[in-house]
Amino acid sequence: MKNFGIILLAAFIFTSCSTQKDQFSINGVVKGVESGKVYLQQLAANKWVSVDSTQLEKGKFKFSVACKLPEMYQIKLDEQKAVLPVFVDASDIDVQIFPDSVDKSIVTGSSSHDTYKEYLSLREPIDKKMDGLYSEWKKARDKGDSLTMTRLDSISTVLDDDLKKVMVKFAGDNPSSTVSPYLIMRNSWQFELPELEEIVNKFDASIDSSQYTQSLKKRIEILRNVQIGKTAPDFTMNDSLGNPIQLSSFKGKVLLVDFWAAWCGPCRRENPNVVKAYKLYSKKGFDILGCSFDTNRDKWLKAIKDDKLTWHHVSDLQGWDNAAGKLYGINSIPANVLLDKDQKIIARDLRGEDLIDKLAEIFASK
Repeated sequence: MKNFGIILLAAFIFTSCSTQKDQFSINGVVKGVESGKVYLQQLAANKWVSVDSTQLEKGKFKFSVACKLPEMYQIKLDEQKAVLPVFVDASDIDVQIFPDSVDKSIVTGSSSHDTYKEYLSLREPIDKKMDGLYSEWKKARDKGDSLTMTRLDSISTVLDDDLKKVMVKFAGDNPSSTVSPYLIMRNSWQFELPELEEIVNKFDASIDSSQYTQSLKKRIEILRNVQIGKTAPDFTMNDSLGNPIQLSSFKGKVLLVDFWAAWCGPCRRENPNVVKAYKLYSKKGFDILGCSFDTNRDKWLKAIKDDKLTWHHVSDLQGWDNAAGKLYGINSIPANVLLDKDQKIIARDLRGEDLIDKLAEIFASK
């Protein structure tokens, strides 16, 4: 009798697996639009790429997707420039898109998307405060009211921290949903190594193969390699004249590797502080290697000249795909890494007087 039960169980499992669907459909309706092109986009290497497209027929469209683990896609309308994020899982999904108010679009059939909407609802009150704060900030900027701008920036920092707490709690409450690693991955720049390790360690093994979990584990490995006390990973990159410059060629100097870009407002505002540090300590053995996240060579060179950045500069002009930035896990700029004469990392992300104070400490001890 026991063997007969095992045979029945095996037959049930075989039948269940053999009848599983390999393809699932996204059936969509675009309200108020009859024709045009629709794109299905997928996240790859942190970029949205189109994996399929179709023409609207009387306002309707259909995509087929294969889904091993739930994954975030985007539906993009060509003419209206509207983009709707949809968390796709192993189910058929119905979508109603309102191009003029995409946030009111309706997605049904995906339990993962329901989980994603739950997260959005949790952060909605803070987002509304942020929107109001930004409106006030713009008014203050237009009036040149720097005191109000500074005050609002401080409040914004608090709200950012509140959003981060909401995200971390949500991830902890949903350890077996791929929505959690997706959210953490898209905001990984907010997390230091210990925080990231703690969050990822709580994820269920069932989502370990998710591209989002794997991406976070890769980032953890990168961050481990650039912690204080580690030898700085070497790299070679061309300067503005096309000459290769190697990081290790600066061995013997206290070196600041400064990640920035001409288009980065906070970077440009920080540059006077870096210039001040260079003037104070360059004759004592301090040097700087500027590594730009620019894509436009002319704008990069103009910013170097305008800001009087009289040290070595390199860039591969690949923007956020900058090879050195990837090596050091740089997800936001301005960012920097301070190296001692043996090219050991001794500090990270020093700003303003903190950089000058650290250099004063280093060179006073000599």
